[in-house]
Amino acid sequence: MTETVVFDLDGTLVDTLPDIEAAANAALAAEGRRALTSEEVRQLIGSGGRVLMRNAFRATGEPASEARIDAAFAAYIAAYEEAPVAGSTPFPGVHAALEGLSARGTRLSVCTNKPGHLAELVLETFGLAGYFAGVVAGDTLPVRKPDPGPLLEAVARAGGAGRPAAMVGDSQIDADAARAAAIPFVAVSFGYSPVPAAALGADAVIDGFDTLGAALDGLHGTRP
Repeated sequence: MTETVVFDLDGTLVDTLPDIEAAANAALAAEGRRALTSEEVRQLIGSGGRVLMRNAFRATGEPASEARIDAAFAAYIAAYEEAPVAGSTPFPGVHAALEGLSARGTRLSVCTNKPGHLAELVLETFGLAGYFAGVVAGDTLPVRKPDPGPLLEAVARAGGAGRPAAMVGDSQIDADAARAAAIPFVAVSFGYSPVPAAALGADAVIDGFDTLGAALDGLHGTRP
């Protein structure tokens, strides 16, 4: 039995694409660059805001210096902080799935590359924070996903070290982190990955949160 489940945030628990897109395009506009389309932003999400802005510069013209990326990242965070949940919404069935897992004693935590204060704000706004024993964000440790460190820390913060655990996410970054941590990976098909969920090498793929419990029950639990 899977005793601890760690969730990615963007593209897994909450559809945050509209607000990430708005913040990224505000930062690009300040640099005189064109706006990214929703599909372009979708393919750049996952590695954190600074990497997003670096890749946004490449997608809209010449690559930028590190100093310009620093400035654009600061502008991106400032714009995001002004309207962090204006267009975001939890994916259907999230609350019911978390409630069901909690009711059967499953430990839950979040592992995201999003800055911690923004991750906490999104979770709190949508009434999700109370389900999770811990949140390991992009600025919690010196490393980020796909390094296994944040995922293992998220398991530990939930009190699950040494017990069967699993990761639920939407991207290659999540898949690689789970693989490096030797933890089973459940992929959601409705996230932001440009790679189809079935091609991520997941131990299970779900099309909605109504099937998450069954998918977790079908895993062979691994103790990190």
